Amino acid sequence: MKISSFSIIILLTISSIFFIPPIQCHQPPKLDLIKAICRKTPHYHLCVITLKSNLYAVKYIASNTDISGFVRVTLKVVATRAPVILHQLQTVQVQTKDIQLKAALDNCIASYTKISKELVPQAQKCVDKSDYNGVKQSATTAGNLADTCGKKCNGTTSSAVLSQLGDSNQYVKNMCAITVSIANQFSQSNRQTLT
Repeated sequence: MKISSFSIIILLTISSIFFIPPIQCHQPPKLDLIKAICRKTPHYHLCVITLKSNLYAVKYIASNTDISGFVRVTLKVVATRAPVILHQLQTVQVQTKDIQLKAALDNCIASYTKISKELVPQAQKCVDKSDYNGVKQSATTAGNLADTCGKKCNGTTSSAVLSQLGDSNQYVKNMCAITVSIANQFSQSNRQTLT
């Protein structure tokens, strides 16, 4: 009896289903590490989304336990967002005639200038030196400045104009809180590995 090539293919397919062990899907180690790190932050979902979507993080991770790259990523996000917010604040300030709002915007412009040109670069240098207390200090100050800006603008009569800026302030504040939490993981272990 002659066996056709089609019959052989069917036989091989069926045998492979029964005799080859199933491949278990698992998350890559870096994704597991991201989730472990983000669980210790105040904004888990924002942390996971930010770190997962940023391939820049993978470049800085030397091993599955080195998490300094994640601090760099969160700082990079703030460093990218802060100048954009600063420009938005300057644009709104030029357009408004409300004296109370102008005063609040002046304060915010000073805050975001400090965040963009001083605090974030300082925090990035601290990461390079493995000074995570310095990172926490700079990120905490930046988050507080963003929060204060949001509160001052919300207290004005023209706060409806600033809803987008309010969301941006909250985002920067949250990213700074995530940065502090990740840097704190280094401080608690006194080394650059996740325990």
